[in-house]
Amino acid sequence: MDFGVLGAVTVRGGPAPAGKQTIMLALLLCHANRPVAADALADAAWPIAPPSPSTFRWHLHRLRGLVGDRLVRRGDGHLLTVENGELDAARFEDLAKRAEAEPPEQALPLLESALALWRGEPYSGLPDPPDIRAEAARLEEARLLAVEARARVLITLGRPAECASALAADVSAHPLRESLVELRLLALAASGRRGEALRMFGQTRQRLRDELGVEPSGGLRRLHEDLLHHDPAPQLLPPDVHAFTGRTAELSVLDGLPEDSSGVAVISGVGGVGKSGLAVHWAHRSRDRFPDGRLYANLGEHTPAEILSRFLSALGAAAVPVEHEAQVALYRQMLAQRRMLLILDNASGSAQVRPLLSGAPGCVTVVTGRSRFESLVADMGALPIRLDGLPHADAVLLLARIARIEVSRAEPLAELCAQLPLALRVAGARLLTRPGWDVEALTARLAGDHRLNELRAGELDVRATLEAGYQDLPHAERVLFERLGLLRVPTFTAWMAAALLDVPVDVGGDLLERLAERQLLQPDGIDGAGQERYRCHDLIRLLARERAGTGPEQDTIVRRFLSCLLWLSRDAYLREYRGRFRLIESDSPLWEPSGVVAAADPMSLMAAERATLLAAVRQAAGLGQANLCWGLALAGVRLYEIHGHLLDWLQSSQVALESCLEHGDERGAAAMIMSLGSVAAFQKHHAQAVALLTEALPLLDDDAFRALTLGNLAQAEMALGQTNSGVAHLAEAAELAREAGDEVIEAAALARLAFHRDDPRPLLDRAADLAAGHRRVSLMVLLCDLRVTLRAGHHEHAELLSGQLMAGVRLYGDRVLEREALCLRADSLTALGRTDEAATCLSRAHELALAQHVLPEAGRIAALLEP
Repeated sequence: MDFGVLGAVTVRGGPAPAGKQTIMLALLLCHANRPVAADALADAAWPIAPPSPSTFRWHLHRLRGLVGDRLVRRGDGHLLTVENGELDAARFEDLAKRAEAEPPEQALPLLESALALWRGEPYSGLPDPPDIRAEAARLEEARLLAVEARARVLITLGRPAECASALAADVSAHPLRESLVELRLLALAASGRRGEALRMFGQTRQRLRDELGVEPSGGLRRLHEDLLHHDPAPQLLPPDVHAFTGRTAELSVLDGLPEDSSGVAVISGVGGVGKSGLAVHWAHRSRDRFPDGRLYANLGEHTPAEILSRFLSALGAAAVPVEHEAQVALYRQMLAQRRMLLILDNASGSAQVRPLLSGAPGCVTVVTGRSRFESLVADMGALPIRLDGLPHADAVLLLARIARIEVSRAEPLAELCAQLPLALRVAGARLLTRPGWDVEALTARLAGDHRLNELRAGELDVRATLEAGYQDLPHAERVLFERLGLLRVPTFTAWMAAALLDVPVDVGGDLLERLAERQLLQPDGIDGAGQERYRCHDLIRLLARERAGTGPEQDTIVRRFLSCLLWLSRDAYLREYRGRFRLIESDSPLWEPSGVVAAADPMSLMAAERATLLAAVRQAAGLGQANLCWGLALAGVRLYEIHGHLLDWLQSSQVALESCLEHGDERGAAAMIMSLGSVAAFQKHHAQAVALLTEALPLLDDDAFRALTLGNLAQAEMALGQTNSGVAHLAEAAELAREAGDEVIEAAALARLAFHRDDPRPLLDRAADLAAGHRRVSLMVLLCDLRVTLRAGHHEHAELLSGQLMAGVRLYGDRVLEREALCLRADSLTALGRTDEAATCLSRAHELALAQHVLPEAGRIAALLEP
């Protein structure tokens, strides 16, 4: 239940019933959680003549019907229970008090939230019994104190223009409140509106004389003297940014800029990310640091020569030289002894801003633009600040402040704006300027196919801003940018660009870097395979997708990318297993990239492209390319089983199976049924694994793949207690693999089969010979050897073997084998009485089982860990 008194009295968000009951409720809320005498309630509601007892009880009964058992009798009075957070006045006071203990950046949202609770005069629309009148006056004074506190915070944060605007209505309503007037005078003066501030002081002084017969206080008079005698410095800044939000770290970096020749910062980022806003906001809040003035120029609208002439005039040059070199010399001479701030906005590159750099020891220069300004960083030690989209919480708060909505309602809309400040501001403006729209309606529009069309409000146009970096691209970069929009992968690498354009890998990498220089892509670091990765802002990706279009030509380009990924995946596992293990393959054509793609370790490439693989499987399915789809799903299995990405394995196989069934690819469907059965076995869903693998066996036409299927089936059968069937299937798997010439599958089958022989050593030795030279298969054989040793009760030798196995699997990075090895090592340590060490092994195995989504195994291990 909630109660409102900061305006008309409300209950549960709706108006309270008119008349006597509202007056009684208002008085009870004035004294919430304290008894109010019945006579006091009657006097407030019936000020002329007291009511009859029955009339009073009837109104009290109706009021209790509204608030329920919150209203109880206490002695000769009545008490209304209000829980924490239910009364808006209490919430307001709590927020205002919390703000007092916070620094300005944190205090501002608290004060704004507090003031947003006010809907009008407190307890408005009621007669004013003394108690209610006194409480309303107390609350109004508290509101004015919060207004003043917010004004001081805004001035401290360098937002005087916003402060002056916010104070206008309250100063008009309270023209004799000198503390309020003084704050508005400060804000006007700090905004460069000195004349307006002087006029306001004169009006206030006259009103004080006429109405109270007094002169302004000392604070106001001193401020007036400062205004009269201030030596004006050039202040060419545009207005501060409305509702500036976040960027705390970047503001701190700018605060630390030295006032010397290296005091240059370059702010870069994609269009609409808030580069200009950050620079202008910081300039406003840093006024006191630059007593000799602050200059601003938009290099996107004016040439350096035009700006130089304007700056010279602002600095007081009696005459501007004709020659450009003479202008630059005079400009730097005039700045030499001054402490000034220069904001050079929307610069296209380093060369454009060089004539406007002062080099003076007391000046600081902030340059913004889409360029990375590498020349300024290298030659002048400029500090680079790269902006990305706002963090989620800041993005939601900015949208809520612009649209004047609750923060919780802004979340889905902020997501669709992809945390881009310009998009957030446009969305907020559209909500405010279209009375018939609500958050849900705009969210639905942005969720449609034409999101960029909706992100336009007047001259603010997200598409136009983003296109500014696209329009002047050279042909090759333009084509690559558009084709990147065809892909559904999260990040991009050189081989992807090569496949999209049918060019060598190094050419693709160079073109990606050029797009990054234009801020159409953002570097995302070096991956585990040594590849530089790039990401693309969601809204820029939408633009690229629009420009790319759809049709047969675009589908062919995407197929080339998918075929390249399939070639890389197959090449990786062929190199990993040295050609001694071959998966069944689809007949999809492959595209082999020209040039070096990744480092020597094949699995590092697969790990780096994990997200790419899953996205590619889904995109292939969407294109109706079933053979590519199941080929990619199967090619990723080696990565999934080694690193324990079992959910990726499951999802990719399910998507591929659906695609194969939809398009009548029986061979691919059989392979995917087998794949789903295998992942079920890895997840310890043994009955499901037996059913799927049994279904797949008669459908498979490749002996080596049938052998692999039989081996996985045997494991599941044995886990279900079907030992005889499992042993028979392992023997059949070993024989099939031998006939097919697949040493890896044969070694794995023989090693597992050894556990079920009276003399396991011959089979283990044979398996070890077959596995020689292959790290993972050798580790699998060692795991089987460890099981045989434990069964024989040779626990000390088992502990030694388990230590060797643990070192091997960790070096190789096989998380699935590590989990199994940890469990076996725990068995050997327990048998040796080293229970604490065993528990440590089991705890780590439990973590791995949960991470790999092997829930039955996680449950089994958890039971072992119970005391």
